Amino acid sequence: MSHELVEKTAGLASRVNNLAVKQSGISSRQLLIQQDKLIKLAMVAIVQDLECEKPAYKKAIDGLNKAIKAVENADKDITKVADAIKRVKEAIDLITKVVEVAAASACI
Repeated sequence: MSHELVEKTAGLASRVNNLAVKQSGISSRQLLIQQDKLIKLAMVAIVQDLECEKPAYKKAIDGLNKAIKAVENADKDITKVADAIKRVKEAIDLITKVVEVAAASACI
């Protein structure tokens, strides 16, 4: 079941929003843009038939776990916000790849 990716993606979106409201300027805007992307990816992942055993799926879960930890760290230490933004971007890229592969497979 692909619900783990959906749940973690939505959870990360919530954490990113919480961090964004504590920031100002470019960091806040970047985080809000990332939150928007995460929400959209979670919605797309809900309707996709994601293949959980594929290496790309497992990499996405690992990337999500790292991003969640980075956001938690940034929530405690403002100097770690840039790292959180970087980790969230990496997670978004990995999730996007999984969703795109699933969408391409569904069209065949």
